[in-house]
Amino acid sequence: MLNIRHFANTIVGKPGNIGVRTERIIRALSAQGDSGYCLSRQAQLKSPGFVYRDMGWLGHLPRLLNAARIYLAPGFNHRYPDVKLFEWFAARHWQEASAGPRPIAHVWDACPRLLTALKTAGIPVLLDMPVAPTAYSLRIAEQYDLDFLMTHRSMLDFEQAACELADLIAAPSRFVAEELQRIGVTPDKIRIAEFGVDPPSGPTKPRPPKKPGAALDFCFAGNINRRKGVDLLLDAWRDPAFAGDNLHLCGRLYPEIDVAAATNPVLTPGFVNTFEYLPNCDVFVFPSWLEGSAKAVFEAMACGLPAIVSDASGSVVRDGIDGFVIAAGDRDALRERMLWFKTHPEQIRAMGDNARARARQFSWDGYAAKVVEMYRELADRAHACVAPIDKAAR
Repeated sequence: MLNIRHFANTIVGKPGNIGVRTERIIRALSAQGDSGYCLSRQAQLKSPGFVYRDMGWLGHLPRLLNAARIYLAPGFNHRYPDVKLFEWFAARHWQEASAGPRPIAHVWDACPRLLTALKTAGIPVLLDMPVAPTAYSLRIAEQYDLDFLMTHRSMLDFEQAACELADLIAAPSRFVAEELQRIGVTPDKIRIAEFGVDPPSGPTKPRPPKKPGAALDFCFAGNINRRKGVDLLLDAWRDPAFAGDNLHLCGRLYPEIDVAAATNPVLTPGFVNTFEYLPNCDVFVFPSWLEGSAKAVFEAMACGLPAIVSDASGSVVRDGIDGFVIAAGDRDALRERMLWFKTHPEQIRAMGDNARARARQFSWDGYAAKVVEMYRELADRAHACVAPIDKAAR
């Protein structure tokens, strides 16, 4: 039986949150009779066999810090106080959280102080790295003169120390795995567990073929900001060839994005149910500068949309099969691929069918199973280290 202790700087079970993944894993562990502990900001969903401790009113502070960054002080390093607050709280309770036979810790943020305490106590640690490390942000910010990425060196030191302390590191994509190797993490320490998608059950509505010259509906879903490449998307959208088409920007609109300046039709419906909204669109576009593995891309593919994504989106899109993969920041390539679908409308349905089939290969149950296998690997390692000592003692 596994005894997994989660340290999750998130709201467990909240949609659109890292805590969705935490809850999926805990649910899988509970279903197979394993037990554990979860220390988090808050837990909206709970599973039998697990003990939960939340941060109370302190758990609301990270959201206030993030709001300050968005609306009051762009560039504010909200992550540093966020992580330090969680690490302080976790350090106060880590011994309680680490009780029970042969515990294994899953730490969901770069918290070197917490990892040091766990490792000193002989507890194996799986570190979750959901996005590319800060070193990547620093590199591309300098290369492309970007002033909107979180490039604070304090986080660079945190991540470097945490990666050195962890026994295994869970990465959501090959992109993140490669960036971890760039900062010195050895490949044998990295395990990839792709995110998943669980589309609604029931028959899939066939997509009618698009006729040549028909208007197209391009769409994006996520935070509508510069980090996601939306300013580049709007630049590409200025092409007169898109005058009869629509661009749907779904999600939270950041003040830094001026939709009113668009010369071609742009719709901003706010937050939407992707499985209800996206099937009414034709092509998904996601030109992000920095991700780990964007869940919105999985959902769009599951809806049967071909996707144009950046190589920094960490997606499972196969270039030329499910859509296209372009270099992050290449607005010309972005525009050309969008225009390509206008001149090849028959490929919207063909690539969309490929995308839907591809998305079926990645479920949340599959994601949870891969992470549980990481726990088992750590448990086997710990047992192998202890067994010879026990035998010698006898």
